[in-house]
Amino acid sequence: MPMTDAELADARRRMDELFPTRFNHMMWNLEHYARTLQKFDITFYRREPILDVHLDKNFAHKFITAVGHARIRSFVRQLCALIRHIVLSDGTITHIDDIWTVTYMPDNGITIAELDGADITEAETRAGPNGETVREMISETYRCASAAEEDWFVRRFIAS
Repeated sequence: MPMTDAELADARRRMDELFPTRFNHMMWNLEHYARTLQKFDITFYRREPILDVHLDKNFAHKFITAVGHARIRSFVRQLCALIRHIVLSDGTITHIDDIWTVTYMPDNGITIAELDGADITEAETRAGPNGETVREMISETYRCASAAEEDWFVRRFIAS
């Protein structure tokens, strides 16, 4: 069931309280995915998205260690270096500032039945900071080239 405008505004307010900056939210994401090695899709400002990856295990271990000891100067330096060279399971290396979105994906993937059963009416919900629909945000962040591709990514997002 789609959220009401008031519920969406309340959720946005609570998110802003938890994560006052984009950087705060991205660091929380990195820590979560480093601890769980959960799969995700990652989109970027200047390149194509990467689907169904997780953080590289070695990177994740170093990141969690640095976060856990961030009060020690040498670990702060290490953490700063790590967020400039985030390593994904497919070997991609990226900078935290190049990441646009990180979207949870189930470890076992998404079945055709789950894709077919996704209620895409949710995609018309206005959820963006400037009134964008979920569909519009997915289309933009995943760089969809066609309506069919957009529909597939919308179904995938909802099914996840």
